[in-house]
Formats: sequence, C-alpha cells, structure tokens
Amino acid sequence: MKILLVDDDATNRLVLSAYLKKDGYDTVVAENGQQAIEVFLAEEPGMILMDVMMPVMDGYEATAKIKELATRFIPIIFLTAMTDEKALSKCVEVGGDDFLTKPYSRVILNAKIEALIRVSQLYNRVVEQHDALEKHQIQEQQEQRVARNVFNSLMNKGALDKDVFHTHISPVSLFNGDVVLTAVRPSGGLHILFGDFTGHGLGAALGALPVSETFYTMSSKSYGIEEICCEINLKLKNQLPVGMFLATCFLELDVINSVLKVWNGAIPGAYILRKTGETIRIQSTNLPFAILGPKEFDSTPTVFEIFDGDKIVLSTDGILEAENTDGEMYGTKLFEKQIEGGAINAELLEQVMISLDEFAGEQEANDDITLAIIDCDFDYINGLHSETKTEVNVIDGDWEIGFKLEHTIIKRIDPLPLLNYLINFFLGVREKNTQVNMILSELCCNAIDHGLLGLDSSIKETPSGFMDFYEHKSKGLESLQAGTIFLNLKNTVIDNNSILTIDIEDTGAGFDVSKLKKFNLCENEGYCGRGYPLLVNFCESVEFNNKGNKVECVFKF
Repeated sequence: MKILLVDDDATNRLVLSAYLKKDGYDTVVAENGQQAIEVFLAEEPGMILMDVMMPVMDGYEATAKIKELATRFIPIIFLTAMTDEKALSKCVEVGGDDFLTKPYSRVILNAKIEALIRVSQLYNRVVEQHDALEKHQIQEQQEQRVARNVFNSLMNKGALDKDVFHTHISPVSLFNGDVVLTAVRPSGGLHILFGDFTGHGLGAALGALPVSETFYTMSSKSYGIEEICCEINLKLKNQLPVGMFLATCFLELDVINSVLKVWNGAIPGAYILRKTGETIRIQSTNLPFAILGPKEFDSTPTVFEIFDGDKIVLSTDGILEAENTDGEMYGTKLFEKQIEGGAINAELLEQVMISLDEFAGEQEANDDITLAIIDCDFDYINGLHSETKTEVNVIDGDWEIGFKLEHTIIKRIDPLPLLNYLINFFLGVREKNTQVNMILSELCCNAIDHGLLGLDSSIKETPSGFMDFYEHKSKGLESLQAGTIFLNLKNTVIDNNSILTIDIEDTGAGFDVSKLKKFNLCENEGYCGRGYPLLVNFCESVEFNNKGNKVECVFKF
C-alpha cells in the first residue's frame, strides 16, 4: 500500500518514512495541507497520516476536502501532540478515522495501520459489491421494462374503444397478476376474459401468457365460451405449480340475440347494471381455472338477457378486500353502493376509485386492483364486425367440400370454428369473411336449434325467455338420440369473382316456408333474431325447399 505522510516537520517526515518503508509500505510526502491535496490527487495513496497544525492549510481542512474528493474509502490517521478531548473529537468530526499522539510508538502505529487496512479492504469490497448489485438491478429493471412492454402488448391487443370499455389497473409491482382480455368473434359478438391470478408480480403475470394465446387464438376461430374455458383450464392445470390458479369471469356477449353467457369462477365483483336501474349480481358458480382436471371441470355458462345500454361491472378481490388503517375491508356492500349510484361509464369508474381511496387513506394496497366497466352499446359492438380487413392470401380457384354431421358429433363438437378456418384458408382473409362467418353461424344454429331439437322461438317472448331457451337447448342436446346435418360448401370463380354456395340440410321436421314473409328483422321463427332478413341482406340469393329443412345461400366476393 502507498501511504501519504503529511507533516511540516522534515525530521518527523524522515523518521516516519523510515518506519513505514521498513514495514513494507511505499510512501509519498507533503509539507502542508494544500500540498497534501495535490499529492493525493496525483499519487492516489491508499492511506494518509495527517499532521494537525501546519502552515498554508491545517490538517482539519485538508482532511475534509480529501474526503470530499475521494471516490473510495481512504483511511486518515491524525498525528498530533494535542491531548485535549475537544481537539481530538474534531479530528473525527472532519473525517479522521483514528489518531496517534506524539511521541509515536512504532508498534501502535503499525497496529493502527494494519487495522485500518482491513477496514479499508472490507469497505471497498462492500462498495464494489454495492456497485455490482446496482448495475445488476439497473439491467434487471431494463429487462423487466422490455418484458412488461411485450406483456402489455399481448394483453391489450384486443382492447376495445375507451368510450365503451373502461378499465382501472393498479398493480402492486412492476408486473400485474390481473388479466383483462377482449376479442371480437368472427361469427358475431364479443369475448371478454377478466381474471385474477394467485399472488402478484412476475410469477403471476407469466401465467397470463398461455391464457392470452389461447383466448385470442380460439376466439378468432369462433370457438364458444365452453370450448375456450375447457382449453384454458387444461393448459393452466398442466403448467401452473400446485397452489396457483386463475379466478376468472369469462363473458360471451351476443348483442344480435341480446344474450350474455357468463362463466364465473371465483370473481366476487361481477354485476349487470340495467339501464332501468336494476342491479343483477353474477354469482360465482365455479372453481377457478387450474384446480379441477378435465373430467371434473364444468364449462357450462350461465345465460342472461342483455339490453342496449346495460352495463357490466367487473372487479377483482383487490378492491373488495382492500383495507383501511383500522384493518377494515372495503367489502361488497360499499362497492355495490357505489355502482348503484347511476353514474355513467368513466364517471362510474372514477366514482368507485375515489371511494376506495377515501376508505383506504394512507393504507397501501397489498394486492393488484383491477376494475372494468363495459357499456353494452349495441351499435358500436355491431360495427366492430364491419371494420375493413386487409385482403391477403386470396386463392382464386374452384373447390367443394361436404360434411355429414351425425347427432353424436353435434352433441360434442361445435362445427363453426372448422368452417371459419376453411373459409379463411381457401378464400383468404377478406373484408366480407365476417359476413360469411355470421351466415354459417346462423345456418348451423338454425339447423340444430329448430331443425334437430325442434325448439320454438316463442320461448324467448317471456321475461326469462333467453335463459329458458338456452336451458331447453342444453337439455335437448344431452338427450338427442338421432339426427343428421348435411353441409356443403362450393366455391366457383366467375369473372374474377368468388361465388360461394352454402347448402345445409337437417333431418328435422322443417317448418312452413310461407310464413317467412310475415317476419321482419326482429321477428323470425325459423332464424330467431337475425334470421332470414340477415341472410337476405348479405347473400345474393336465399332458397328454401318446400319442407323448410334445407336452404341454399349464394354469397359473392
């Protein structure tokens, strides 16, 4: 180690230099405090022996300035003939680490130097470790920001317009364990997944990636709520560690038929706010995803009737279980009191969050807080399906595909995702594909609901009609013992136009085709809700056979 010896007495410098060199240290010298600063900057010694009383600049001032300039720990031992306690305490106050009174004892001097060398090495090691840790933390934060941006892009790529879909998300760490996903179904309607993973932070957020992938992929292929819930549960059951799960409220909103299907697995704050002022709580009837295996898991949704202007409110338990400084929870009653106030959209969300902040006071949140409010604006949601899509991978050519679906298959499999895939595969992604998807959806539903199951649309005319209709359909499929659907898709290219002919026939009893003319867009027994007027609006031609159990639709690209 190089030691700087600062003393205005030449004899003292000579004697101390001899002691230090004999003990194996290199030395540099200075005659006063000002010179000591200059030598310190030039030589970078590892320790300083500093006299107190010197001309030009005394040891006190020199020590204070050297401590300011040092970028690492430099031990300074004061050399002084003073024994006054105030003078000695001042040595420590200005930055001295020890002092040695004259006359010097070589043994004591060497012991003090060795002790401070150990302290210096330990201190500098701690500084190096601190710098390395700080550098690692900066790098980790940068990586987390990149990961968060990727994560957020995956989570938000299906987000709806803020005028109808309002969210408040407050994670307690960099990553959020709550999940809010939205997707437009090609066959019509919306999918909304609102979830809350066990815990929070990166561990919880990682589970959202397979959920997001499954949700968007299957929604884009027109899979229904039942199939998507089964697939997400299976993936999470296989991938998540024991004890980690996803509480979820999954919504399938069909504004054409005014139907809301809900699968609620342990989301406590789920409500329908009627525009009439009525509040309907959507009860949790299922366990969260990743708890039950595929044999025990039940994906059957609860069905509600929904109206233009209604609202859907969803909240994680981070709000309901938020505590104030007295340890009291915000709770369901206070939450319901806020949402029943009649405020609209963003005002309602702001109203809830202000109430929560006032309740919690200075108490910090211990869980992610997420709130979503969906405005059921039917015109806006319908318009989502008419947005222009880029035409890519268009294949010009003739082709024909036929299907025969027996009742055993119809009871277990929804054919619509496969049909939509075939349309996109053979005809490419085009602006009018959504219309074809809607046509296929209507034809398949009509063949099953009215053809094979014989359900009467008049069921929906009662106040609980939609729920009754879907309950009858569910029971009808379970007990279905016979029935077949024949479906044929044929594409012909004429003058650079694709002419798609869709033939569908069921083995049901059919209906009186002559009655079709009596129904307008909202009243159609054969094709309830959208029905025949929708087909006529989209297709070049719609032809029924006399029995009413077979229809041919021609669609032109």
